[in-house]
Parts: sequence; C-alpha cells; structure tokens
Amino acid sequence: MKHYLNFAVKSIMHRKVRSWLTIVGIIIGIAAIVSLISMSQGLENAIKEQFESMGSNKFYVFPKTGAGFVSMESGKITEDDLGTIDSVSGVDYMNSFLYSTKSVQVRNEDKSTTVLGFDSDKDYGDALESDSLTLEKGRWPQNNENSFVIIGNSLAHTTLKKEIYIGNKIEIDSMTFDVIGILNKVGNEQDDNSVYIAMDDAHVLFDNPKGLSMIEVVVMDGFNLNDVAEDTLNKLERARDAEDVETYTPDQILQQLGIILNVVQVVLVGIAAISLFVGGIGIMNSMFTNVLERKKEIGILKAIGASPKDIKYMFIVEAGLMGLVGGIMGVTIGSLISYAIGAIAAQSGFLLLSIHVDYWVVLLGILFAFVVGMLSGYVPANQASKLTPVEALKD
Repeated sequence: MKHYLNFAVKSIMHRKVRSWLTIVGIIIGIAAIVSLISMSQGLENAIKEQFESMGSNKFYVFPKTGAGFVSMESGKITEDDLGTIDSVSGVDYMNSFLYSTKSVQVRNEDKSTTVLGFDSDKDYGDALESDSLTLEKGRWPQNNENSFVIIGNSLAHTTLKKEIYIGNKIEIDSMTFDVIGILNKVGNEQDDNSVYIAMDDAHVLFDNPKGLSMIEVVVMDGFNLNDVAEDTLNKLERARDAEDVETYTPDQILQQLGIILNVVQVVLVGIAAISLFVGGIGIMNSMFTNVLERKKEIGILKAIGASPKDIKYMFIVEAGLMGLVGGIMGVTIGSLISYAIGAIAAQSGFLLLSIHVDYWVVLLGILFAFVVGMLSGYVPANQASKLTPVEALKD
C-alpha cells in the first residue's frame, strides 16, 4: 500500500492542473451536500427548540378541509367550540386566535401584514409569554381592553422608513389603534411583522362575528396530553356533528414538519449529488486519459514483474486519493458555508436557523467522496490491468 500511495501522489503531482480540476468537481458536490444537509437540519433544530420552549402541555385545534388537511380558514371553528373544549376533563385554559392579512397604515406608510385577534382565559401577558413572546417595550393589555395593538419587532424598527414608538397610533382598515407594546425579536419575518389586537376588535375588523382560526389548549398538570387531545376531538365532533376539526400536539406538528423538511432535504441533496456524479465522471475521464498516456509505463511495470492486480490497485488508489482529497476539502468548505449562512441569517434577524455540522455528516461526506473516487477509477484501472507488456510497449 505504501508503494501504491507513493505512485498515486507522484502521478497527481505530475499532472497538477488536470488533477485539481478533477478534484474540484468532487469538492463542489461534497460542499453542496454538507451545507444543504447542515442548513436543513439547522432549520429543523431551531423549529424543535421553539416548540420545546412553548411547552409540552399544549395542543392545538384547527379546522379541517374536506380532503382531511389542516386549514386556517376563519369561521370553520367558532367561539361556540370554546365551551365544548372547556368541558373536557384536564383542560386548564385556552387561547384563541383569529388571523387575517391586512394593510397597516402608519404616518402615510402602508405595510401588508398578518393581524391576529387574540383572547385568553388567562392574563394576556401570561398567555402570550407562554408562547415565547416577550415585550421589548410597553405593556401587556388588561382584560377586556380594546383598541390597542402589540406589534412585532421588525415592524416597529426596520420595516417602515420611520420607527414606531409606544403611544403612536396606527390604522387598519380605517380603525385606529394605540401602540401599547413592542415584542422582542422572534426570528422570522412573518412573526416579527405581525400585529396583535383584541379579539373583539378582530371580529369587527374582519367582519367575522364569532369565527376563529385556531384554538390553543393548555392541559392541567397530571393529565396525559394525548388523552386530553383525543377526548377534545371526540367531544367537538359530537357537538358539531361533523368531522371537520383536527387536534394536533406539538409532537404531531413536528412530525409533519419533519416529513416536509425531509422531502426538501432529499430533493436538495439529490441536486447536489448530481454535482458529485459529474465529479465522479471527471475522475473517470482523467483516469482513462492517464491509462492512455502511461501505456508505456504500464508495459515497463508489467515487464519487470508487476501483476495485473498491482496495476489495478495503483490506479484505483490514485482515483480514491483524489476523491479523498476532494471529500476533505468539500466537507471543510461546506461546513464554512453553513456557518457563514447561519451568521448572515442571525445578523439579518432570521433566528430560525441553528447551524451545527454533525460528525456523521463530515464522516459520511469524506467516505462518500472516497468511494465515488474509487468506483470512478475502477473501470480505467481494470482496463490498464489487462494491457499486456507487448501491447503497452509497442507504441
């Protein structure tokens, strides 16, 4: 093996430009795979962390479409459902939401954003803070208080030309609201530009007297979350005489998101694998060229006693070495790209990207590149091993 490696290194160094151009294809493929896997895992980790911070004692009630998918259509569930849910054993309290996209006007500037009507059985501040929303400035509303808004961090500071301050007034569809609170950064553009208003105001603003988009249900200590969610679903279906609602626990939501992220990850890695395949073709092409150029060298080696197996191993090791070098450099560059994108995202205010390059991704990337290199070199190496000394030396 020492001689095979020595032969491979000398061959690569003798053809530096061609060898490095061949290795670049492997580097690009591995770097793309590592960075894409790391970023998709980073997004999944950040989402999991956010759900975990919201607590493991909550589940959510959504409308369901005829096809069985979850819907956010307002009015499919209503405030009448709150009484049904409240009668379920183990339910502590509920938070209800009504969503819509509206144009918000502040000092002659407009911004189309999500407006959320919000109501809770508990104190507003306790309920919202349990959903990982905290105030940067201002105060939470009092129960039964109306005509207020609590706005996202980006909407207050960066989205519009002028900042919004506590005490400013904003208009939504000709209704005027006082800004009483500004939220801390959540980490994604939609949440950081959202506007929270009282549920009574939302019903009037959205012309939807009793409709809701979602109900968050908090379960008492000592009760099993899944059992309470199942009991709630059964009671709602009986009360509504229809199977048009669905309950989701955080684990179920994360499972659904995980499936989506895995599909996206497979597609992205598949695209990156094409680059790696092209890199493998490059190695094969380079090795075929090597065999043609070194026919005489192969003939001399065979004439002095080198076996077909020795010739084959020389070329396979050389191809594997190019794959290994490309893999190591690709993993390094891919990791740096991942961390750089994570830093840029954090700097831009997008916090839902927790980058961490796992050791198995690094090892898999290097091993994959090495195997691709060796497989790419097998066919030309096999061809070289079959050359006879007379055939190799006759030119």
